Amino acid sequence: MSTLSQFFSNSGRFRNNRRLWLASGSDTFVVPNGISQILGVVIGGGGSGAVVTNGSNYYARGGAGGGYAQGVIDVTPGQSIVVTVGAGGAAVPSASSYSSGLAGATSSLGSFLSATGGAGGVYTSASAPSPGAGSTSGVSEAFTASGGSSGAITTGFYSATGGGSSGTPFGAGMTSSNVGTNNNSYQTSSGGSWACLPTRTLSNVVGANEGGHGTSSYGQQGNSNLSYNQGPSGGTGGDSAGGAGAFFYSYTVAMYPATSGSSAAPWWFPWDISGGGGGANICNSSYAYILPYAGNGGPGASGASSYGVQSAAGGNGGFGAGGGAVVTIGSSSSYFCNGGSGGTGGGGGGVVGVGALNMLSGSGGPGSVIIYW
Repeated sequence: MSTLSQFFSNSGRFRNNRRLWLASGSDTFVVPNGISQILGVVIGGGGSGAVVTNGSNYYARGGAGGGYAQGVIDVTPGQSIVVTVGAGGAAVPSASSYSSGLAGATSSLGSFLSATGGAGGVYTSASAPSPGAGSTSGVSEAFTASGGSSGAITTGFYSATGGGSSGTPFGAGMTSSNVGTNNNSYQTSSGGSWACLPTRTLSNVVGANEGGHGTSSYGQQGNSNLSYNQGPSGGTGGDSAGGAGAFFYSYTVAMYPATSGSSAAPWWFPWDISGGGGGANICNSSYAYILPYAGNGGPGASGASSYGVQSAAGGNGGFGAGGGAVVTIGSSSSYFCNGGSGGTGGGGGGVVGVGALNMLSGSGGPGSVIIYW
């Protein structure tokens, strides 16, 4: 980690100049006059989730998060440094019974900092996608961290996991929770957040899901066999609230979206990020028009998971976090099932949609490059 003294101006005021690159592509940063050092942060792109239409034989794991690299770079005024932001893995459609997700691309800041992308999610229970990693060259106070992977699916079926978070300034990214223990099925987990909490295993009940992880606490766990109850709430992030769960009203065809998480204040440095997780769905119905949308996570917090019937959409991850997983059980090609997308460098959520042929796994989030001077 960099020492704050390096970034104070001669007048004692903290340096307040920053450039962010949050979309994939290339650019050039020209060092301003009077600047001899910069602080660089680089995050690789996240991998997309797997997609499965035959959930009794295969599983859908979320994509892994991109790596993280940080360091102080000696520069000269007028120097040009190439900035490259790696794309996230593209969402995968349901072109076959099962497809793995796609890997995210590498982000870099000249030859000084580099962070590889996370691998795409896989459709078997035995393998976890490999997260991205960071590397540095010729910098001081270097720091690197790997991204998070997706949670394990052990013996259950019709189950999917959320994407892992990118690497963080605190250490390795967070892995999404494990699902599918003791042959229980229809389980989904939200994506990993920047909370750096240990992986947990969902309750051993059919239809278990969870609200999005905040940066300081887990979301609640729920059981989507409780047809007409409110979904679980997301975890908190510092003093920011997690989203409330969606509520399904008995004998209607309306599903209110789960409330998204929030962030207490705008962030300046990555280690300032503190967002609440999104709320999750809770639904078990035979209605054809139920459209449960899981809530999105705030900055640094994951999107929620969702178990719906026939149509559903997982919550998107906030900055650095993974997207939520989705499971649907339908009977018509007119229904859809979309996994939650990863935030910056986060992995996309896995998708299992039996009978729902219009499906997309969660896309991986693009990487980022941030420069301070």
